[in-house]
Order: sequence, then structure tokens, then C-alpha cells
Amino acid sequence: MAKLSAEAKVGLLVLIGSVILLYLTFIVGKYQFGGAQGYVLSALFDSVAGLDEKSAVRMAGVKIGTVEMVELSDSRARVIMRINPGIRIKRGSAATIKTMGLLGEKFVEFVPPEQAQEGSAPGSRPGQKASERSVYLDPDETIRVTTSPSDVDKLINQLSGIAGDIKQVTGSLRQVLGTEAGARSMEDILHDLRDTMANIKEFSTTLQGDGTELVMRLNELAGSLNAVVGENRDNVKVSMENIREASRNAELALASIESVARKVDRGEGTLGKLISDDSMYNNIDSAAKGISDYTSRIERMQTVVGFRTEYMFPRSKSYFTLELKPKQDKYYIFEMTNDPYGKYARTTITTTPGSSVTTETYEDRFKFSLMFAKRWGDAALRVGLIESTGGIAGDYFLFKDKMKVSVDAWNMNSKEQDNTKAHMKATASYMLGNTLFVNGGIDNFLNSKRSASFVGIGLRFNDEDLKYLIGSVPIPK
Repeated sequence: MAKLSAEAKVGLLVLIGSVILLYLTFIVGKYQFGGAQGYVLSALFDSVAGLDEKSAVRMAGVKIGTVEMVELSDSRARVIMRINPGIRIKRGSAATIKTMGLLGEKFVEFVPPEQAQEGSAPGSRPGQKASERSVYLDPDETIRVTTSPSDVDKLINQLSGIAGDIKQVTGSLRQVLGTEAGARSMEDILHDLRDTMANIKEFSTTLQGDGTELVMRLNELAGSLNAVVGENRDNVKVSMENIREASRNAELALASIESVARKVDRGEGTLGKLISDDSMYNNIDSAAKGISDYTSRIERMQTVVGFRTEYMFPRSKSYFTLELKPKQDKYYIFEMTNDPYGKYARTTITTTPGSSVTTETYEDRFKFSLMFAKRWGDAALRVGLIESTGGIAGDYFLFKDKMKVSVDAWNMNSKEQDNTKAHMKATASYMLGNTLFVNGGIDNFLNSKRSASFVGIGLRFNDEDLKYLIGSVPIPK
């Protein structure tokens, strides 16, 4: 057997390496010999950022083709795709640009349409036969229903804005609750919660001790009901006879109604003429549409009822609130408040010439608020009467309306001593569930001698909650 020389071995190695390199080049570059297989479809997108030529085209996660070209067409991006032979795409399918994983490459995904009615092709004209228009897309067609990829930079900017808002809110809470007075307020709240839990535990213990007696009383009630049923058996028989008589009378009444119905069908009598006249139907139809429009407006109006109590140490204020919302961005607020500083009186008594004594008194008094509110996104403005005087207020909503930060200003022309500046109140509230919420803030902070921190708790019921509560109330007979 002849041995290969060193030059022959080197040449053979170079030849084998060239063949492997050429094969990998054609595989990675996806080169094809001869004419391209499959058929071409195109789609118009508002943006194709990140989508390149040779990107995959998929349906239900399975690759069915590749992107051949991306070009600009009348300020929109046209994506030309080559679909593998044998793959049929239903007419009406939507094309969307997606990303493989979190940071993977982008690709075009076809989403088939919802199942069309039997015997018709999606997108066909009324009365057009199925044979005139194929159920599947034809080669060289353009897909109009498309979805562009999300703009990551825009999402990052929105997240940065939300982070800034959260930072401002936490800073405000730190100023309110980080002081010594705020710490004492939180300790008082925790002490009240412990007392409440102790009362609940005591009530549960009492209920367990009296449970046997309650069962005995229920048994006595059941025995009394059985005795009542036994004593009234004769009355039940009489009632059944009355029901039979009523049934016979009902049969006679039905016969009379049937006779009247025949006359109405023939157009006899006043009622028959009214029914056979088309003008009466048109008038009734117009009236029904008007009633339907009116009731739909009423159904769209949302009603919110709220109760809350705010502790200002040692005084407290209670509120009843009614909100009517004909629209999500426009609503009306009515509120009643018992204000411990509601009625102000100042008395000056002259004791001796040149000297006098002045006393000031306050009396608890109900006040009311009536405001119109308008909302723009997460911000809202309220104007009207606030605690029986003109005022203005602003709200800012966070965490999908779970949290609200408010600033109210009213009583601009106060003549009370140590209370001559406008009454301003800053409040932050947070919903702990669907109905329960807590709040806190600073009241009358422009007048230092009347300023006070407060914390509160309340309930808030919407339409669904009110329907449930009203339906649970027993109706007396």
C-alpha cells in the first residue's frame, strides 16, 4: 500500500476543510440552489424596530417561513415574507411582531381569525359564493390587520415617572408619620385595635357558652310550628277548595280573553283598530326608544356612599359622603360633617375701666359640602362648597386608585382669632380592600395654633355593594 506524502496529506486536509466550510456557509446563510420555494405574502406595519431580513415567520409557534425584505411604503414598513410550500393561511389572519423570550430575536407571528360562519369565507362580501373567493390567502396578497411591537423606551419612561411619584408619596408620609406626634398617633391606633380584638374574643367566648341554650330554643320553635300546622289542617282543606273554584273561574276568564283576541285579530273594536294601525306602532316604538335611552343613562350613573371618622386628638370629625358619577371623569359630591369647631362665638366683658376679658367658645355643628369634580388621568379638581363655605380642592390617584392624595382649601375670609388664614387640609388615604380604607394627614396647617394631625378609618360602598346590602335587609310583611 502506497504511503501519502506530506504534501498530499496537507492538500487533502485543506480540501476537506474547504468542503466543510462551504457546507456551513450555505447552512448558516440559508442559501438555496435553484428557484425559491413557497409563495410570497406582504404585511404593512407602523413600526418593525428590531425585525431583520431572514427573521422567522411562525404560526402557533411553528416556523412556516422567513422574512425576505423590509422596505418603506408610504411612511409605513412593508414586510415581504416567503411562506413554505404546503402552508395555507386563512383569510382574515392578523400579523404581529413578537420577541422570542425576553431578549430574544423578533419574528412575525400569524394569528388565525375567529371561526367564521359555516359556508362563508372570512372577508367575503354578502351574497358572494365561497368558490369566488378562497378561504385562504392567495400569493402576493397584502395583510392589513397587523400589530407593531411595543416601544421599550416609552415603557421605561413611564416606569421612571411612576417611580418618581412613589418617591414623592413616601417622602410626604415620612414627614407626616416620622415626627414624634405621628409616632404617638400610631401607638394610639394600635392600642385601640388591641382593645377591639379583646372585645371580639370575649364575645366569641360568650357565644360558645350560650350555644346549648340557643339550640334548645330552636327546638322549641320547631315544636310550636308543628302544633300550628296540625291545628290548621281544616283551614288548609278549605283553602284548597277555594283554589279549585278560582281555577274554574280562571278557565272562564281565559275563554273570554280568547274571544276578545279573535275580535282584535279581525280588527274589530277600538283595540283592534289601534293594533292594526301602523302609526300607533311607530309612536309606541319611538316612545320605547326614548325610555330605553333614559334608562341606559341612569344605569351608567354610578353611586358611591361613604362613612369615615377622623381623630384629631382629642377632638374628632365624622363624615357622610354621597358621590354621583354620570361619567368616569365627571362626578358630583355631597358631604355632611359634624365639625367640633363649627359654631364660633367671641365675648368681651369689661371688668373695670380700661380692662376687659375676652372668651372664645366653639360649638359642634353640622356642615355640608357640595362639589363638582373633573378628572384628567390620575389628577382631579374639585370646586364648590366645602364645609358650608366656598372652596377648591385637588386629588391625585396612585396604584390604580387604591391610594389618593388630596389638598383642600376653604374658609378664605375667616374672622376668627388665630384662624384668619385659609383653612387648608392635606390628606392621604389608602384602600385596604373593596370597602375599608384608612387615611391620615394635617388639618388647618396654615394656622399654627389650630393645626392638628389626624388619622381616620372609613367605609366606602359602590353600586354592587349597595345592591348586596339592600338585598340582604329583611323586608317586614
